[in-house]
This record gives sequence, structure tokens and C-alpha cells, in this order.
Amino acid sequence: MPRQHTFKPKHLALAISLALACAELANAQQSSEVAVSTAVVNATELPETSAKEMALERLKGFLTDPSTVPIAFKTPEETFKGTAVNDLITLMDGASFTGLLDGGGGDNVLFLDAAAGGELKDTRNFNGLFVSRGEWTLSSKADFQEGVLVNSGSALTNQGSIKGDVYVERGGSFAGKGAVGSLEVAGLLTVNGVLGSPRVKGDLRLSPTAELAYEVTASGSQTIKVDGTARLEGATLNVVAVQGEYPQSRQYKIIEAGKVEGEFGKVLNNLAFMTATPQYNKKSVGLTYARNGEPLASAATTDNGRSVADSIVEPQTPAPFATPTPTPLAESAPVPVPPSAPTLVAESVPSPMQDEPITAQVNETAEQPAPAPLKPTNAAVAALLASDKTTAPIAIEQLAAGSNANLAKATLSSVTPVSASMLSAMRQLDSRSGAGHDAGNSPRRAAGGADSGRVWVQGLGHGGKVDRDFDSTLKHATQGLVMGADWRLNEQWHVGLVGGKSQTSLDARQYDGDLDSWHLGAYAVRQDGPLALRLGATYASHDGSSKRRVAFNSFSDRLKGNYNANTQQAFAELGFNLGRNNVTLEPFASLGYQRYQRDSYTEKGGDAALKVFGQTRDNLSTTLGFRAAKTGHLNNGMSLTPRFSAGWKHLYGELDGDTSQQLVKGGKRFAVTGAELDRNSLAVDAGLDLGLSANHTLGVGLTGEFGTESRTHGVMGQWRMAF
Repeated sequence: MPRQHTFKPKHLALAISLALACAELANAQQSSEVAVSTAVVNATELPETSAKEMALERLKGFLTDPSTVPIAFKTPEETFKGTAVNDLITLMDGASFTGLLDGGGGDNVLFLDAAAGGELKDTRNFNGLFVSRGEWTLSSKADFQEGVLVNSGSALTNQGSIKGDVYVERGGSFAGKGAVGSLEVAGLLTVNGVLGSPRVKGDLRLSPTAELAYEVTASGSQTIKVDGTARLEGATLNVVAVQGEYPQSRQYKIIEAGKVEGEFGKVLNNLAFMTATPQYNKKSVGLTYARNGEPLASAATTDNGRSVADSIVEPQTPAPFATPTPTPLAESAPVPVPPSAPTLVAESVPSPMQDEPITAQVNETAEQPAPAPLKPTNAAVAALLASDKTTAPIAIEQLAAGSNANLAKATLSSVTPVSASMLSAMRQLDSRSGAGHDAGNSPRRAAGGADSGRVWVQGLGHGGKVDRDFDSTLKHATQGLVMGADWRLNEQWHVGLVGGKSQTSLDARQYDGDLDSWHLGAYAVRQDGPLALRLGATYASHDGSSKRRVAFNSFSDRLKGNYNANTQQAFAELGFNLGRNNVTLEPFASLGYQRYQRDSYTEKGGDAALKVFGQTRDNLSTTLGFRAAKTGHLNNGMSLTPRFSAGWKHLYGELDGDTSQQLVKGGKRFAVTGAELDRNSLAVDAGLDLGLSANHTLGVGLTGEFGTESRTHGVMGQWRMAF
């Protein structure tokens, strides 16, 4: 139910008057700052200003009139009809109407003062509307003949019709496709495809503090229809371009009026590589979009992005989206065109209320017509050129495919567990030549291996990630199985062979890949007392596949690639056991070599496809570390051996991982850089071996390698049988 206001109407009038006075003062100060603008307020605006002042005086008089009845709502209501006298109806926080809100008889004013805003579906018999707080949507028909005031900090969307004039103060906001009398804006006026554009039956005035947020799409835009005069007093035009593939040049009609006076003072544009230029005529204001001079690399945020941006080839004769110089609209005089700047013939663009086509004329020379503008043959490049300033950096990074530069490092990490499996098997071999040691209690004897031969099987679970930046960080996970067999040649030497199969999944932002790998290796170990020499080499063949998605600005492409690669690794390790009896304490040093080679391949898909050139890299490394193990015997005859090792690895040679690529359509060769190989890293290994008998052993181990550019971890399970 409604209730009486707790404050007198004159207090409300004072508050409104102060708000209006502050707004008027701010507008006056702003007007003096832009006095040098081409759109200076002149004497012809005095009648409009007087109309506004008279409306405000009537509002103040209404509020201070003793006969005015204040009525306030704070709860949701369905319908309400006011009294037969003058009513001031206020909607406060919590109030809303789902049906008819009728002011009743007399002169009535609706005051909206709810921070949460709301919706008014049907209002009747109101002389004026004052929007004090909140965002409101109005669907009334032909109400508020004395006018509407939208105060600073509030917003009104008109989807019906307002019979009187609308005044939007600085800091206020107005939108909607509904009709109004006259419209005077010192705040924000929004025109877009969802809310539509206002139908102004009187005059439109955009003051120097006003901003017109005008949405354009690749297919068209809304047009503000003004029956009277449209005055542009140096207001700001903020062109909001919706994502889409814009043509070589596009013209739009912003305003269509009985008369146009003044110009916009500032034009804002959210597209990265196209410029919006207003075109002024006696009865209309148009907008032309054309390619600006910003290089594509200016929007890139990484070195990889700048590299691919610089590689893109744009048509030069004439340039795509080349800046045309069309005549603004049909009724205006032609604009002079420099001989070196050919112009574009633009098609007529329909608008919701268009009655005069927008045309442009070609005027390169009198003898030779201008060539038709060339559109980029690559649809991905065309979409990039039409990207806004937020989307463009993302689009460039997707086209760069920086994750490809990390394939080499991820592949090398995936084969490291195979060499680790060989080393683990060799370290468990027994030697009977350990003079001065109790071979029967040593961890090697406990692991089983005093006989002439052995087979072993080891399961692999390994993963990690290669860092470069957020867009190209590559995660990898490997599962596989390695089988080996070795036999004794004499008291000092064992030799063995190993084979394996593994599957590696690769994952990055908008990138998925797989590596199907086969492994083959050989190893040998020589044991002379406490001194052990371990040698090994592996070869792996990789069948790689990749899936990459590129999606931005209405462009979408799914790309697939297949490639072949191979890796080779070799190592030599020297260790000396300082332990006694059932304890092993072994410092060790090793020398390693790794090599990666990948063939060239070309992605299949759309215009974002890349040709990825072959890559080869190799490095030497040294590792210094320490290993410890201790064997304990259980009551049931089995043995248990915990073990741990840690090593500091240093890599020699080039660390950079550059990969050369090229857009298949419309691009030059460019390079992307992945994460560097780690110059220094720490490798750790902790495990537990269970000797089931003299000939059978089960083991499990946890491994990890930590560097500045990558981190890997793994789980290994091993079964060994001696014979």
C-alpha cells in the first residue's frame, strides 16, 4: 500500500534544484572549455534553453505547491491509481509495478529513486518524469507531456513513447527505440542493435559533454531519425564495432535529420586496424570505415605475436581496407582526392529508416578509373584486420601457434624415462668382483642378479609442463612399457637390450597433440669392485599428430597436422660405491648426449593453416650426483631396499628452441620461440624394491626434474626376473 512521504515536498524540491543547478554549472564550465570548437552554442539555441528552464521552473513550482500530495512506494505493487489532485509519486528501493501506474487527476509527477532500478510497463496521466537513481526501462505510450529529466548516475531506456522533451544530464544515460519530443543530451546516448535508436520528433542536441555510443556491425547499423534539427556541439562519437568480417570499406548513416548543424569533437574507435571517419552533410551524418596505417605488429603483446604479424602479406595495390576518400553523402559536394590515393566505390547500406542511399565516387584520374580494392585472400587475415583492440592480440597469438616451438623439449622429456629405466636396471646388477665387500648382503645381490641372465619389465608414467608464457605453455603426459634383457659376458661385463612403446599426450591453449613412440636401446655395465661403468644408448621414432583451433572475430578454423620425428640419447656413467655390507653410498658422474630431429609438415584445414619447417637440435650434458640404498631382510625371506638419488645436471650448447613457420596463404616465413632448455636442473629419484625371491623383484620409483623453464615428474613400476 502507498504511504505518505516522511519529508515535505519543499525538501525534495530543494534537493532536485540543487542537483539541477550543479548540472547546469558543470555544463556551463564545460561549454567554456570547448568554446574554440567548430560547434559553438549560438543564439539560435536560446529558445531550446528557455524551454528547458521553463520546464524545470514548472517542476519546481509543482514540488513546492502546498496542494501537491506526496505518495511513496517501497514494495512491489500490481496497479495503482492516484488521487484527483496533484500527486508526486515516488518509487523507492523495493518498489515495482507489474501493471498500470495511473497518476489520476490533476497534474502528476513520477519520481524514480531506487538504486536497483526497475521497469515501468504502463504509465498514464503523468505530466513529468524525474529519474533520480537506478536503471529504468519505460514502455509507456504518449505520457509525460511536460518532459523527462534523467539525472546524473541514472539511466533510462525508452521502448515506448514519450510525448514531451527528454533532458539527459551529464553522468546520465539514455537509450531505446521509442519516440520522444526533443532530445537534449549532456551525458550518454546509446544506439545499438538490441536497444535500437531513438525517434526524435523535435530537435536533437548533443552538448559538448555528451557521448554517442554508436554500434556498427559488418552488415549495417541503426540510424537516428530527427524531424527537426540535429545539433552536434563537439560531442564525442564512440563507435563500437561488433566483431565480424568487415568489407574493404563500409559506410553507415548515423543521423538523418531535417537539418544538421555542427560536428563531433572527438571520434573513438575500438577496432585496431580500421579508422572511423564521420561524413557531414546538410541533412545527414555518415560514417566511413577504412583501413588505417597501424601495422599488425602494433597489437601484438609477445615476440611470437610480433613475428607472425610482420610475416603477413597484405595486398598493396590498393591496400586492403585502404583509406578511401568517398563523397560523404549524395547531396554534399565532392571532397578533393589526392591523385595518389585511389578511392573506393561503396555500396548503398540500408538502415532501419533509410530513405537516401549512401554512395561514393571514384576519382583517381579523369582518364583512368581506380582499380577495385583487393580483399586479403586469407580469411583469417581479413578477420584479424577487422578485430577490435581487445581481440587483435588474442588473434595474433593464435595465428602464431607458439606451442609448436615447445614440441622438441616436450618430446625429449617424454623419452627421458627410457634412459632412466636402463640406468635403474644396470644399477641393480650384481658383481662378484667386489673385493673387500660383502657381496651377499649388498643391495645388488639382494635385488637378484647373480645368475647369468635376466629379463625385466618396467611401466612408465611421466608428465610435466614446458613454460614460455600463458599462450604457449605445453603440458605433456607419457604412459608406456619398457622391456629389457641382459646377460653376463664375464666377471666384469653385462650387456643388454631394451625395447619399448609409449604414448604421449600434449596439451596447450587451443592445442592438442599425440606422440606415438617406439624405443630401442642397448646398454653395458662393467663392475670392478666398487667401481662401476655404465654405458647406454637409445633411439626413438615418433609419429606425431596435432589438432589446433583458431577462433576469433567470427572466424573459426580447426587444423590438423601429422609429422615424423626421432630422438637419440647416449650416456656414460661412472660410479664408486663407498658403502659396506648392505648399504650402498655411491657418488657418480655422467656424460650425456641428446638429439631431436623433426621433419617439415603442413597443417590441413582452413586459412589459418601453417607450414611448419623441420627442426634439429642436439646438446651435451654432465650430471654429478649421489645415490644411496640399504637392503633389509624380512622374516619371510623377502628383502626390502629403499633407495634415493639426486643429481645436478648441466647442459651445454644452444638452449633456444626456435621453430620456423609460414602461413600457407598470404604469409612469409617467421620464427616462434619456445621455452629454452634448462641450463641447470635438479634430478631426483626415490624408490622401493621388494625382493620376492632370489630371482624375482618388484620395484616402484618416483622421479622428478626441476629447472627454470620446465618441471617433470614420473612414476615407474618395475618387475625383474633372473634366470
